[in-house]
Amino acid sequence: MALRILAYGANGAQMAAGTQALVDAGHDVRVFTRSEAGATRWRAAGVEAVIGDMADQDALIEASDKRDALFLHVPLITDPDDDRNAYGMNALRAARTTGVKKIVWNTGGPIMDPASTTDPGAVLLRALQEGGFSFLGLTPVTYMENLLGPWTTAGLAQGKLPYPTPATFKMQWGAAADFGRVADKALQGELPNEVLTLGGPEALDGDDLARIMGEALGKHLAFETMPAAEFEAHLAKMGSPHVASMIGGMYGGIQANPDQFQPGFVTDAGAIEDRFSIKLTSFSQWVSDHSTAFKS
Repeated sequence: MALRILAYGANGAQMAAGTQALVDAGHDVRVFTRSEAGATRWRAAGVEAVIGDMADQDALIEASDKRDALFLHVPLITDPDDDRNAYGMNALRAARTTGVKKIVWNTGGPIMDPASTTDPGAVLLRALQEGGFSFLGLTPVTYMENLLGPWTTAGLAQGKLPYPTPATFKMQWGAAADFGRVADKALQGELPNEVLTLGGPEALDGDDLARIMGEALGKHLAFETMPAAEFEAHLAKMGSPHVASMIGGMYGGIQANPDQFQPGFVTDAGAIEDRFSIKLTSFSQWVSDHSTAFKS
């Protein structure tokens, strides 16, 4: 069944592929974006795009009009002057005003303290629970798309696969498109009103990544643990230094205390696959699908 869906964050790395998956599934998707360039990109692909700011309640109400569902994402890590809580709450108020009941929400990361009044994930979860919405929250473990950065392509030219985790640290890498694919399946029925963890079908360490990527690309690769500070420097060049610092600090913590962080990066992929009758994307398949990006 095709639905009319409003997608937030569709130009970001965490939501672009998932939004495209909803388009590919035949849904009538409307994208809400703050940039003209972002709107142009989607319009060129035949997707309706609305330009606005998530701080503008009237713009969100207009964008939510005549929609059946939201595909929602609000970043967990932003610059200090961004009111992260307001953005998510504005989206929900607009949905309530226009009668949108169904929401699939990419939480952007784990909700560490459900009672928190400052964590946007905790604030949004309570609003969903108390607001009469039918919702599904999807918490990412980590994204395969993290390997599309310049640090990866530079390393591949030297026969290396660099990433800021220890070689033996296992992660359940997930494809961003799978968030849209799960949303498509979930929206066909009653949403469970809970938050589930979404990763990939395999828990892979660094050596696994290098082996699988090497096989898919037809070359020998060796995994290399990138210093967290170097990774942070790469991110800072691409966007906000504050956000880069927060992410770099997380990877620094993983490198210093891998055993402490390890449980948070593995999950039971079968729980998602069985519940929504879907086969999650393997790392091998994802690399093959993105092979041109690694060969450029």
